Amino acid sequence: MRLYLLFFPLFCLLSVARAADGGATADAVAVQPSVAAVNNSQPENAEQRLLRGAFYYHYLTNNYQQALVSLDLMQKAYGQAEIVAEITVMKAAILLALGLEDDADALFAAVEQSGGKASADAWYHLAGRWLAKSEWEKAERSIRRALQFETRQSGTGADTSGALNRSYQEEAKFILVASLAEQDRVHEANDALATMSQSGIWSGYARYNQILSLMRLHAVSRDLEKLIEEATYYLPDTYEGHSLKDRILLVAGIYALDAGKYRQAEAYLRQISLDSAFTAPGLLQYGWSLVDQWKYEEAMQPWRILQQRFSEFHPAVIESVLAVPHALELLNATTQSLKTYEFVEQRLLGMLETLRMQNSREQLSAWLDEWELQQQGQSWGWQRAQLGDMPDGDLSRTLQDLLDDRDFNQMTSALHDLNSMLHDVKRQQQDLQLWQAVLKQRQQKLAGMNASKKLQQLELRQAALTRDVLAIQQRLQAEDQKVFAFASSADQQNVDHLAAVVPRIEYLQRLNTPTRDLGVYKERWRRSRGLQLWRIYEEKPQRQWLAQKNYWQLQGVTSELLEQLENTRTALSWADSSWQGFPQRVAQQQQRLKQQETRLQQLHDQQQEQIIAHAQRHMTDLDVRITDYLAQARLSIARLYDDSLQQQVVSGAVEGSDE
Repeated sequence: MRLYLLFFPLFCLLSVARAADGGATADAVAVQPSVAAVNNSQPENAEQRLLRGAFYYHYLTNNYQQALVSLDLMQKAYGQAEIVAEITVMKAAILLALGLEDDADALFAAVEQSGGKASADAWYHLAGRWLAKSEWEKAERSIRRALQFETRQSGTGADTSGALNRSYQEEAKFILVASLAEQDRVHEANDALATMSQSGIWSGYARYNQILSLMRLHAVSRDLEKLIEEATYYLPDTYEGHSLKDRILLVAGIYALDAGKYRQAEAYLRQISLDSAFTAPGLLQYGWSLVDQWKYEEAMQPWRILQQRFSEFHPAVIESVLAVPHALELLNATTQSLKTYEFVEQRLLGMLETLRMQNSREQLSAWLDEWELQQQGQSWGWQRAQLGDMPDGDLSRTLQDLLDDRDFNQMTSALHDLNSMLHDVKRQQQDLQLWQAVLKQRQQKLAGMNASKKLQQLELRQAALTRDVLAIQQRLQAEDQKVFAFASSADQQNVDHLAAVVPRIEYLQRLNTPTRDLGVYKERWRRSRGLQLWRIYEEKPQRQWLAQKNYWQLQGVTSELLEQLENTRTALSWADSSWQGFPQRVAQQQQRLKQQETRLQQLHDQQQEQIIAHAQRHMTDLDVRITDYLAQARLSIARLYDDSLQQQVVSGAVEGSDE
C-alpha cells in the first residue's frame, strides 16, 4: 500500500507539457518571428504580418479549424516557395492537437528530410505537442531546431528578430531537459539544465524530471540528494512553486523509504505543507517513516491529522485507520490497541454501509445527470474547453480516487460529447419546426391577400398609364412640328384673342363710320400679337426642356412600376415552385434528425451505463478492500483477546501449580 504513490509522479510530465501551449499571453502572440527573418528574404508587409498574427491567435486559443484556414491564407500571401516549411511544421502541430498523429508524423518526416527552414517558434510549438504525446525523441529533435536557430542568430551577432520568443525560451529548454531525462540521457540533460536560470518555475520542472530519471537509474545517492536540495531551494515563492516542492519532497521521501533511509525520508516528508494535493500521501508516508524508526507514538500524530483533515474514503485515510492501532500494538499498549481496533471495526462497518447504499444505479445516474447539467454550454470534440469537476457531495468524496482515473475521465468526456451532440440535434429540430411555422404563415398570408387578383388590377392600371405616356409622347412630337411650339393654354388664348381683334374692328368699321382713325389701333393690336408670339418663341427652349424633363420622369416612374410588377409576378410564380416539395423535404430532414437523435440517445445511454458500471466496479473493489481491512481488524481483535485469554490461562495454571 505504501508504494502506490510511486506511479503518481510519472504522469506529471503530461500535465506540464499540456500547459506548454496554454500559458501563452497576448505579448507572445504579438511577437511571433517573421518568415522573412528565417529565409533572409524581403521583410514582411502589413498584410503578411496581419495574417501571421491571426494564425497564431487562432492556434493559441485552440481554434484549430480557423488556424488551418489562416495557414492557407498565409501560404497564398507569402508565396508557395517562401513559407512551405513553416506551413508544414505548424500544420503538423495542429494535427497533433487534433489527435492525427500519423498524418503529423508524415509531415514532420517530410520537413526533416527536405531540410526546410521554419521559424523557431514553429519548432517550439511542435516540440510541445510531441512532448504531450510522450514522443521524447521527436520532441528533442524539434526543440533542438528552435534552440539551435536561437544560438546561431545570437552567436554570430546577426539579426535576432527571427529567434525564439523570449517568453518561450525557458520553457523550450525545459522541453529539451524533459525529453532527454525521459530517455535516461542524464549527462546531456545536466548540460541542458545548466543553461537555464536557477530560480524559474521551468527550471524546477526540469530538475524534477531529472530527479525521476536518476531514480530510475538508481544513481549515486549523493548526486540525487544534491539535486533534490537544489530543486526545493530555488523554486519561486508561488502556489505553483509550493505545489512542485511538495511533489518533489513526496517522491524523494517514498524513494528514500524504499531504499531503507528512514531518517532521510522523515526529513523530506516533514517539509511537505498541509495545504496541497500532496498533503494526504505525505502524512501517510511520514507516519510510516516514523514507524520504521520505532517512533510509534510520534507516528500516530500525522495519521490523526490525516484522518481529521480528509474524507474517510481517501485512500491514504483508509490505510491510516488500521495503522494507528497497529502502532499502538507495536508500542505494547494492548488495551488501547484493542479499544482502537474495536473503534476501527465500527468505523469500517459504517463506511461499508454508506458505500453499499451509494452503490446503486439510481444514485450514480443522478450524479452523472447533475454533472452534465453543469457542463451545458460547452462545445464538443476538440472545440470544448476544460470540463468542470464532478458535483461536490458525499458520492464524489466516496469516489475521489476514481476521479483521478484516466479511463474514467475519458469516458466522462465522451459522455459530454454525446450529450452536446444530442442537444445540437434537438436545436436543429426546433429550427426546422420554426421553418414549418413560417412557411405555413406565409402561405396563409398569401392566400388571404388574393395576390393574383390584385396583381391583375395593377397590371391594368400600368397598361393605362403606359397608354397615357405614349399619348404624351405623341403630343410632344406634334409640338416639335409647330412654329410656335410648347405654348401654354393661356398664351394660346391670348394669341387667338389678339388675332381676332383686328377683324372685329374692321367689321365694326363697315357697319358704322368711325369718328376717328382706327389704323393706329389696328397696328397696336398687331404689334401686341407679334410681341406675344415673339415671347412664346423666346421661351420655347425652356418650356421644351421642362416638358421633356417631366416626360422622362414620368417614363422612369412607369419603368419602375413595370419592373416592380415583373418582380412581383416572378416572385408569385417562384413562391409556388419553391414551396413545392419544401414541406416534404423539411419532414424528411426531421425524420433523419429523429433517427440521429434516437441513435445518439442510445449511445449516450450506453456510455452512461458504461460509466456507471465502471464506477460500480470501483466501489465493489473499494468494498472488498474495506472488507479486507475489516477482516484484519477483527482478526487483530480476536488475536488480542486470544492472547489475553492465553495469558490468563497460563497465569492460572502457574498459580495452581504453586498451590
